[in-house]
Amino acid sequence: MKRNAVIAALTAVAVIGGGAAAVAVSSGDDAAATASPADRVSLVAEQDSAAPADRDDDRDDDRDDRDDRRDDDKDDQDDRRDDKGAAADPGNVTVAQAIAAALNHTSGTVLSADLDDDGDRRWEVEIATGGSTVHEIDVDSATGKIVRTETDRDEDDAAAELKAVKGAKVSARDAAAAVDSTVTSVEFDDGRWEVEVGEADWTVPLDTPRASREG
Repeated sequence: MKRNAVIAALTAVAVIGGGAAAVAVSSGDDAAATASPADRVSLVAEQDSAAPADRDDDRDDDRDDRDDRRDDDKDDQDDRRDDKGAAADPGNVTVAQAIAAALNHTSGTVLSADLDDDGDRRWEVEIATGGSTVHEIDVDSATGKIVRTETDRDEDDAAAELKAVKGAKVSARDAAAAVDSTVTSVEFDDGRWEVEVGEADWTVPLDTPRASREG
């Protein structure tokens, strides 16, 4: 009877509280522990206050994921552009025009032509004229004008390189033309022409204008 009276009393409290109170009855004769309506309201309020923060975190996570995907896509595009050989802009003057301007200034055999884009943009053309003498002719990449000349009369390997290149079927200008008009460097090395277009490296033999991609 005492147990039934306790249950009836707790049931009345639950009904008065809107039916929301939790009722727990022990197996003994001790009074059952109950959660008051005020405690439950406080708990619900805490859950509701946490919900917007959770939603904000989810939105931040989604935004981070989208940013990561965009970064990955950009990296993939950069990799594809590098693999293709994206070239530096040579300006108005191509390597062939720079070589022609340099040879018009100093007659000889071209050993190399490189686009120097550090500071003033210019082509650096090396011309061997005999023995160990090499002339460096700088050509403005925008105007095609000669902007500087320098002569080295004791250049290492100049005589050997001149002997290999002079009279070859493929000149520096021919090697560049075999690759692309946007070549940024052509140089005689190790018995062949080495040609660069951006990040791509090519080789051209001295006996035929046939370019091969390295790597």
